[in-house]
Amino acid sequence: MRLRAHGLVGRAGDRTLFDGLDLEVGEGETVVVRGPSGCGKTLLLRALAGLDPLAGGRVTLGDRTPEQLGMPSWRAEVTWVSQDVPGLPGTPRDFLGVVGRLAARRARTVDDPVAIASSWGLAMTAWDQPWSRLSGGERQRVHLAVAVAGRPAVLLLDEPTSALDPEATRAVEATLADRACVWVTHDADQAWRVAAHTVELG
Repeated sequence: MRLRAHGLVGRAGDRTLFDGLDLEVGEGETVVVRGPSGCGKTLLLRALAGLDPLAGGRVTLGDRTPEQLGMPSWRAEVTWVSQDVPGLPGTPRDFLGVVGRLAARRARTVDDPVAIASSWGLAMTAWDQPWSRLSGGERQRVHLAVAVAGRPAVLLLDEPTSALDPEATRAVEATLADRACVWVTHDADQAWRVAAHTVELG
């Protein structure tokens, strides 16, 4: 399904961060979003996911708006992965159980996130460690693997490899090569490798 955004307006307080922004993501395409800090990149991803309101514009997946699809289903199809992974109670395996019980997730065919993360160099034992004992890169791979395993129509990725070493970064890029993504990155080399199209903010 194609994600289309037309005439988007994003504001933070009395600041307009973007105005009249158009964006389109087809199946298997990656649109990279770049720009200086504070220009609205994270706001754009969160707004596309239905997590923050837009000041104007329209977003559709296929021919359906978030309201028509319903927010739980929209967020299962248009999935945001944050850069800063919060500490959570319990272990990543506990988190996986919570996600698996969500109604929107139960209705989907999902892949194995443990196998996905393993292909990125995450040790199997990490899933049973308290979140507080995991490094930033380990937490990042867990959250990204859970999102990818849900087979969303579009992944909204906010610096998804910022805490990873080059080998793990390339492994993630290989996994996502055939996925539809809106991908924020400050890494110009990564943008060149993954982007079908680029949107510059600020």
